[in-house]
Amino acid sequence: MPRRIAVDVVIPAMLHAVVGARKLRVEGGTLAEGIEAAFLAAPVLRWHLCEDSGKFRPHVLCFHNEVNTRDMPSLDVPLRAGDEIVFLPAISGGRG
Repeated sequence: MPRRIAVDVVIPAMLHAVVGARKLRVEGGTLAEGIEAAFLAAPVLRWHLCEDSGKFRPHVLCFHNEVNTRDMPSLDVPLRAGDEIVFLPAISGGRG
């Protein structure tokens, strides 16, 4: 079992008010555990960021440091001191 590491989770600006913070400090041994710890610390995050299946909504990106989790084969990556998890809503648009 990986050692539990404290990491920062960056909250999207649109959720600062409902979460009550810009960042959360959580612990986990793996990236998956860190994400789950964030959802346990602020349950509203899961509702806003995930579908009923538990997967991130199509317009939500999650980064481990600077790597998009969609590009990772698994979230069972060990966390290290100084790591950061960032939730980011994808932004799209057209000409106005």
